[in-house]
Amino acid sequence: MSKSDRKKASKAFHEKCFDEMDKIGRELQLALAEKNDQKAYESQLLRKIQATEAERNSKLQQAIALKEAALAENKKLHNEIRQLQQQLESVNVSTQDNIPWNDVQPILHQTHGELVSATTRYWNAIDALQNRRLASYLPGSGVIHGNWMEQYDPLGALGHNSLPGFTESGNPSSSNQQMPGANNVFDSFV
Repeated sequence: MSKSDRKKASKAFHEKCFDEMDKIGRELQLALAEKNDQKAYESQLLRKIQATEAERNSKLQQAIALKEAALAENKKLHNEIRQLQQQLESVNVSTQDNIPWNDVQPILHQTHGELVSATTRYWNAIDALQNRRLASYLPGSGVIHGNWMEQYDPLGALGHNSLPGFTESGNPSSSNQQMPGANNVFDSFV
């Protein structure tokens, strides 16, 4: 091979090397651009997941507050019913059947209606909590975990037709309470 042929071959080889380097440089730029796009997508997805998680935590806190309020209202109504029963018993003892049924019946109906209404509100609140929890297991909800704080609640196993029991230690005993006088609620009966 002559010197000029070697020079041409060397020049062609160098040009081919530069072409390959340009090609590799373009492929590298494309790969970097694709990597940057993937990073941006993952970052956006992470922000979206964090926002969804924050919203879910906020809803959970609201549901817990609603449940606690419903439980407090149920306990209050239970205590009111007990007091009304004690008052009725004391009135029965003091009047010895002097009160006509027509006077007692409207009060009992009103008390019963209030109890049914409060119980309905209580179970509606519990149903709403359970529906939210069950809806989070649907495929579109994005929830992966299944461990909820409500599962460890003692009221979790109650049905719609049962009321929670209250222990004697949680309420004042009837021997420590003073018997209410007949002039409280039943003034019109005496």
